[in-house]
Amino acid sequence: MFFLGIVNIYAAFLYGFQTSGQSERIFGSAAIISVIESLDRFLIAIVLLYFAYGVYTLFIHPEESEEALALPAWLRVRQIGQLKQVVAELIVVILFVLFLRQALQSFSGPDASLTWNEIATLAVLPVSTVLLALALKLVEFHPKSGRPLLRPDTSAKDEP
Repeated sequence: MFFLGIVNIYAAFLYGFQTSGQSERIFGSAAIISVIESLDRFLIAIVLLYFAYGVYTLFIHPEESEEALALPAWLRVRQIGQLKQVVAELIVVILFVLFLRQALQSFSGPDASLTWNEIATLAVLPVSTVLLALALKLVEFHPKSGRPLLRPDTSAKDEP
C-alpha cells in the first residue's frame, strides 16, 4: 500500500506538470484526486501495520511485557476490540474518500450539470457513510481512553 501511495503521488506530479489543449481545471482535479487516493492508501498501510502488530501481540507472543517492547501507549493493543474499532474507523474513512473522489470526478468535467438520478446516486454514499459512522459510535467495540465506562448504579446495593 505504501508503494501504491507513492505511485499515486507520482501520478499527481505528472498531472500537475502535464500541458495540453484541455483546461487546467481537469488536470488540477485529477492531481487532487490522485493525492487524496495516495493519502488514503498511506492510511490503509499504516492501519494494516497496526493491525498486524496487534495480532502479533495478542495471539503470537502475548507473554512479552510492554516494557520489553518499549512502545508508546497508543500502539499497545490489549484487546481484540481495539483492532475491530480501528478497522471499522478505517472503513468509514475509505468510504468518505471514495465519495470525495466520486464528487470531484462528477463535477470536474466540462459539463458539470447532473440529473436528479445522478445526484441521488451520488448522495447514497455519504448517507451510508454517516449511518455507518453513527452505528460505529453507538456500538463502540472498545471505549476510548479518558471516557468513563457505563456502569450500573451500585449505590442502592450499599444500603441495608
